Amino acid sequence: MRRDDALERAMNGTTGQHGAHFLDRVPFDWSLPASRELRDLLSSVHFREEPVIALAQQAGIPPASVRWGQPMAAVWHDLIGTARNQDKLRALLDQIMAGPDAALAGRVGELLRAQPVVEAPEPPADAGTWRHFHDPDAAERRIFRTGSYLDVSFLRRGMELSTAVARLLVTFPDGRQYHGTGFRIGEDMLLTNHHVLFDGSDGARPAAAVEAWFGYERDLGGRDLAHVRVPCAAESAVGDAAYDWAVVRVAAPVPDGTAVVELPATTDVAPGDRVYIVQHPHGGVKKLAAHHNVVRHADDDVVQYWTDTDGGSSGSPVFDERWRLVALHHRWVRIGALTEPPEYRNQGIRIDRVAEGVRRAGRV
Repeated sequence: MRRDDALERAMNGTTGQHGAHFLDRVPFDWSLPASRELRDLLSSVHFREEPVIALAQQAGIPPASVRWGQPMAAVWHDLIGTARNQDKLRALLDQIMAGPDAALAGRVGELLRAQPVVEAPEPPADAGTWRHFHDPDAAERRIFRTGSYLDVSFLRRGMELSTAVARLLVTFPDGRQYHGTGFRIGEDMLLTNHHVLFDGSDGARPAAAVEAWFGYERDLGGRDLAHVRVPCAAESAVGDAAYDWAVVRVAAPVPDGTAVVELPATTDVAPGDRVYIVQHPHGGVKKLAAHHNVVRHADDDVVQYWTDTDGGSSGSPVFDERWRLVALHHRWVRIGALTEPPEYRNQGIRIDRVAEGVRRAGRV
């Protein structure tokens, strides 16, 4: 999206739920997904205090009215709320959108629409979805049993397969839009989560339009690369809410050189393995999550891991160290009582279950 298009859309996005755009409600409503996505997006890009202080001053917000010296997510939480109370939130966002980061301006513009483009809502988690991790030898002296070296071919293969991953922009009949991640598994077939392409508590309402953005990424210098928007045939979407997978056909050719990720019938993944996720977190440019990436649990249905994800990562491929597809990422899980420090894991549907369903639906 060009920046002037984003600004125009943002200026027109003045109405919404309860008769007011979420930016114009006082006090600022943090219960809304768009509110939290705005905070998380800005804190992920503007994560140093000095430039943020400059942005606040340019918008006319006295720096003394904001609590600095906190983690940046907390700084942005306070800054957004303060800016809204001072009726300067839109001025702050104008400063951000006028900056050099075109991808950020485009994403903020989507959040400022009358119907903000937010992460596809996850289905409610069933009770008992947490899977405990048991170290086979708690007395082991070494932190990891195997070395962390990888052949350099790991980088080459990762770059090849990353071309298969696309940002999805999904529109529903009532005009609401969600973003997610999908990836190519056949000549004209993309795989993502069911909750990305189907809406509602029962997951029964299909999308009216689906668009895949291939090559939506940056180079090492931080420069946005040209990306290609490929329309999809929304009416072709089929899936399974229970295992949270869905496929949709593209309605136009994908860019030359786009890889196809093999959908294996079976996979081998176990606690202690490492998994890597190519994704579009926050609906932004493509990223690779490769830290804290230890598998904590794997069974016949799910794989749980510490690899980072964020809103918009739903539908991403989860790969092992040989770039074999092992899971379809779909949500996070939490353990511990509310009064205790929580422990979090991310979770994907084991690809065996997904492949079985896709083949039964006749899509590969």
